[in-house]
Formats: sequence, structure tokens, C-alpha cells
Amino acid sequence: MGGSDVDTATVISTMLLVSGLTTILHTFLGSRLPLIQGSSFVYLAPALVIANSEKFRNLNDDKFKHIMRELQGAILVGSVFQIILGYSGLMSLLLRLINPVVVAPTIAAVGLAFFSYGFPHAGSCVEISMPLIVLLLLCTLYMRKISLFGNHIFLIYAVPLSVGIIWVYAFFLTAGGAYNFKGCSSSIPSSNILLDSCRRHAEIMRRCRTDVSNAWRSAAWVRVPYPLQWGPPTFHFKTAIVMVIVSVVASVDSFHHIMLLRC
Repeated sequence: MGGSDVDTATVISTMLLVSGLTTILHTFLGSRLPLIQGSSFVYLAPALVIANSEKFRNLNDDKFKHIMRELQGAILVGSVFQIILGYSGLMSLLLRLINPVVVAPTIAAVGLAFFSYGFPHAGSCVEISMPLIVLLLLCTLYMRKISLFGNHIFLIYAVPLSVGIIWVYAFFLTAGGAYNFKGCSSSIPSSNILLDSCRRHAEIMRRCRTDVSNAWRSAAWVRVPYPLQWGPPTFHFKTAIVMVIVSVVASVDSFHHIMLLRC
């Protein structure tokens, strides 16, 4: 998307703060169900489509801000559409046409669409990605019924636990010199590497080491996000329609989960 490490840290901090605020509002003012509000991976596919669209490919100046403004506009339209569905009662009509049998393949198709994004990166660092996948499957499938202090932590926190454990494992590999290659440095861009031996190891160092990204170091200790921090949102019909369709899928999926909790 053309953003820097500071932009990455800004997006993550904004997302975490907004997720916390919406969780508090949902707990006290909403349906008061024990749900943690967060970003949905369903919106990741259209966001990637918008970010990689042709009109943003040739942008050089403030490319990141232009993409964020476009995403803001599309998400706003999708959110307004969700509000209309909820308050007008149209959701009950949609549920007659869209049931879990329809939603499940749709969600699966969205997940499979990320194959071209995730697995090539995972294949460049198998010693990190494979243990993560195996540990995640163990937590979600075989350790889900294990209870500690009355809580099924392996079921509830399967993803953060797996990621945290594997990150510590990758940290020890990095600190132990597993990805240190003679005459090579992970801080040098691939285009500036002259040695052929270092070019072969550049992708491994970039994907496997835990000290490559500067987002953690560049993140502010205290930062308060504010509305329109990337500029006013831009609205276009094509991107708005994409988000509206995705919002319907996300709404139906969430509705069925809520109904299960109520039961």
C-alpha cells in the first residue's frame, strides 16, 4: 500500500483502540452479549482488491493516504447499509434467502482467496509457518475442551496463543543466529544487494527474522487516533458496492453466531 513502518503502527494502534471502544459500547449500549468487537477478515479481500486496483498502482505521492481514504469511504457506505438492514428489519427477509448453507461456502471461498497471498510467504519460511499451522490446529481441534481456571483458553485464544508462542520461538532462532549469513544484512533492500549468495538468503531473512520490521520501534508510546486522520474519505460507486456486498455476508454470518449464543 506504499505505507511506512510508522503508517503500519498507526493503523494497528487505531484498529486496537477502536475495537476496544466498540466493545465497551456494545457491552453497555448494544445487545450486551459477551462479544469482543474486532476487525473481520471478510473485509480483507475487498480491501486488498481496492489497494491493488489500477488507479493506485501509478501513484507515488501519498499513495498510502489515498488508499486509506478510499477504504474509509467504502467501509462507511457498507456500515450505513448494515445499519439500515438492522433497524429496518430487512435482515429477517434476507435470512430466508441466505442461510448457513450459503454463508459457509462463501466464507470458505473468501478464505481460499487468500491462498495466493499467504502460502507463498509461508513457504519462504517453513520452519516458522508449519509449527504455527500445526499449533493452531492442535489448539482449535484437540485442545479446545481443556479448561484452565474454568476457561477454555485454548479455544478462545487459539490464534493469539499460537502466534505468541511461535513468535517467541522465532525470536530465539533469530537471537541464536539461525538467520545470520556471512556478509549479509537484513537491513539492506533486496535491490541493493550485490552478492549473489546474499540475494538467495534475502527472502529468508526478511520473512523469518523478528527484528526486520521497525513498526514496533517507530510506534509512539501514547497516541490518540482522531477522525479523518488520513484525510476526508472518498466515495466511488464500484468500491462502495463491493463493501456493501461483503457487509451483507459478514452481517448474516455474525447474526447466526449471535443466535447460537442466545440459544
